[in-house]
Amino acid sequence: MKNGKTQPVPMMVRNQPEYIQQAYIREFMRVEEATNNVLCAKEAADLLFHQLIRKVINQHRKQIGVSIIAHICEMDPMEILPPTVLAEIKKTDPHPFFAVYDVGGEGISTGTLNNKKERKIWSFAAIKELARKLKEAAVGIIIGHNKLNEDTKPKYGRLVYAFTKTIQNSLHAIAVAHISDPSIISQIKSKELDVCSIEGDVVLARETPQSNWFIKSIDKIQNLALGSSSVTSPGFVGAGILATIQELSQNQEK
Repeated sequence: MKNGKTQPVPMMVRNQPEYIQQAYIREFMRVEEATNNVLCAKEAADLLFHQLIRKVINQHRKQIGVSIIAHICEMDPMEILPPTVLAEIKKTDPHPFFAVYDVGGEGISTGTLNNKKERKIWSFAAIKELARKLKEAAVGIIIGHNKLNEDTKPKYGRLVYAFTKTIQNSLHAIAVAHISDPSIISQIKSKELDVCSIEGDVVLARETPQSNWFIKSIDKIQNLALGSSSVTSPGFVGAGILATIQELSQNQEK
């Protein structure tokens, strides 16, 4: 598959909409260039295709820039946090409270870019990079979004761990937040704060002004912004409850 207007459309996506055809070709070329392996490139392109055809874009946001929004749910942190991470946190917080977030998965996110509604394609590689950035960066927990190019909102905790998990054949970035403010903990438990979105800088690219954007790379993630689903719509269709949020008991400390 080569660049150019006369390039043949692969059999896999020949009967699909143009944006899916373009996404498939871009992913194939990206992986082929990185690996110099045609079979590996086709595998990656096929995987992205199977994710895209399951997505139905029926929601949008009014957030300037790129952010992913997902629901939260409750989970035992003992099941997902490495013992060393948990032990370090408990040195200063004997009964820590954690929130586990499904931040986003392979496929398409929607939102506003330069005052125009746009779709952004997230590949397998982009989700892996997102999880790595969430894990490595000093990501704060805030309520609502900062203004563009600002980072002034109070921090109510931080991300302490992140990883990827395959959910219904789609790779997702999962983030674990340690929340330290009692009032915010109460709002999370009552599900008043039931969605989240990331604040950060990503590099977008597309082949033509008519093409969909795709995530080329992620520069940094600064904050995880909490919000309410009553006023905020998910950027990823189908994002929902993954697991529980639980305060550790004395019995769990032993």
